[in-house]
Amino acid sequence: MVPALDTRNAAVSSTLLRLLADSVPALISYYSADDLKCEFANAAYARTYSSDTTSIIGKTLVEIIGEPAAKTIEPYIAQVMKGQSASYERPLVFPNGSQGVIEVTLVPHFDANGTTCGAFVLINDITRHRASEQAIRDSEERLRKFSDATSEGIVFLENGIIVDCNEAAARMTRLSVNQLIGRQNADFVAPESIEAVVNNIRAGFERPYEVTLLRADGTRFAAEVVGKDIVSSGKTLRMTAIRDISDRKQAEARIHFLAHHDILTHLPNRALLMDRLQVLLASARRQNGLVGVLFIDLDNFKTINDSLGHYAGDELLKRVAGRLQSCLRGADMVGRLGGDEFVVVVTDVARAEDLASVAEKIAEAISEPFSLEEQILSVSGSIGISVFPKDGETPDTLIRNADAAMYLAKDRGRSNFQYFMPSLNKSAFQALAMESGIRKAIKQVEFLLHYQPEVMAKTGVVSTVEALIRWKHPELGLLGPDQFISVAEHRGLIMPIGRWVINEAIRQVRVWADEGIKVPVAVNLSAIQFKQKDLVEDIAARLREHGVSGELLELELTESLFMEDVNATSRTLHQLKDLGISLAVDDFGTG
Repeated sequence: MVPALDTRNAAVSSTLLRLLADSVPALISYYSADDLKCEFANAAYARTYSSDTTSIIGKTLVEIIGEPAAKTIEPYIAQVMKGQSASYERPLVFPNGSQGVIEVTLVPHFDANGTTCGAFVLINDITRHRASEQAIRDSEERLRKFSDATSEGIVFLENGIIVDCNEAAARMTRLSVNQLIGRQNADFVAPESIEAVVNNIRAGFERPYEVTLLRADGTRFAAEVVGKDIVSSGKTLRMTAIRDISDRKQAEARIHFLAHHDILTHLPNRALLMDRLQVLLASARRQNGLVGVLFIDLDNFKTINDSLGHYAGDELLKRVAGRLQSCLRGADMVGRLGGDEFVVVVTDVARAEDLASVAEKIAEAISEPFSLEEQILSVSGSIGISVFPKDGETPDTLIRNADAAMYLAKDRGRSNFQYFMPSLNKSAFQALAMESGIRKAIKQVEFLLHYQPEVMAKTGVVSTVEALIRWKHPELGLLGPDQFISVAEHRGLIMPIGRWVINEAIRQVRVWADEGIKVPVAVNLSAIQFKQKDLVEDIAARLREHGVSGELLELELTESLFMEDVNATSRTLHQLKDLGISLAVDDFGTG
């Protein structure tokens, strides 16, 4: 009776074992050691190899998994036959045709004598696990490639320590990646930016903000940073993207500088000058102080500019700017309004009379000879002075009144300085109105020439006619040159007027010639016009245009021309003579 009970128990155990083995997702089998035949397999194992639990029993390993796979795992089989467990992974094609990866564990089975009599096989499908790992690796690789490709520095921080970074971040600090990892983040933040960085990290802000960072050598650079908290392996890391904005900051600074400074001399321009003067006046008003404004205009600058060219004129302006700066104290300032006009602002003035010494110092500095274009040039400046608050309480008023005083200095012989007087306002307004009128007259050709004959006393024959300019002013009537030429010279308008006179005189000669009257015409030539580089070419072109011989044109020159730059003057005179033009000295002995 007992054996029958044992038999039933064994059958129950076998059934339970089969039920358990078929219920687990793992693939389970058992192979004998002597012939490598399958003696047990659960349903999952049998299905994997396109069989069932009954038919797979008794088959050899080669028959079940195929000869190529069996050959691949021979080392592991040999290992388990020696009584050692073995584990390995290999690819597998499942019954549905999909490819996957399995993890195989071989466990030796020993008999009563300790000899390996078989091996248990446990197989787990790790396809999804390996796919997830590969996806993570691919993601990490993409992130690494992205971080290496971008010019932005990417840094991962843990408690303020750099735990990872890309090459761009290393380049920004001028270290290698390995040198950067492990360093304190604060080592690369400028002192004035520490608080902003710490506050953003503590608050977990994810908005961009600007800071100043440090390189390993201590040099500074402007950066825009944005951080984000991320969780990795149960730890919270701070990922920070860093963009070097040094070029942008420099460009912004350059734009700001150009908006407030003169491009040529780098002095403050009118806008910045007015802003700073406004601040200085406010301070002087609170302290009941005086502020001096000196308006400086270079004498005969147009002559230099037209004769030597704009490059030489620009170089002269830069050197004058440097000399003006050398004359001033740290609290004073100098700016360029445009052209050859400069404004000096003197603060902390004890008495208005003290500005005279400043003006004298400036005049002396300007009058020192310049070596330019292999020539020695001497210039001078006319200076007008206005004083806050006596002569005005706003920047506009003070500069306008100093400008009026400067014109008084020019009228009194140039190369001197004059203080503003209330009576100058009227004359300054008149000069401004005259300048505006002249500009309009040039555009609308309101000028005309009167011709004064020069008669030979003995014969009564007209030898020459002198062209004399007049202005048909729409309101003031006919004006002589003494009423507007001086303003035209001071305001740089004499050149277009002079060109018009020469062209009109030559045209009139052609008209007379067509009527059978052949008489030369004499034209006064200003010093400024004589020194322009294209003077000879321009006159020659006008003669050709109207078909007039140079012998019918006479140019009257002032004596002072012969006192300056003899070589250049002589060269121009010879070129004019080559055109057949007659030359005469006007106002001889009066200079």
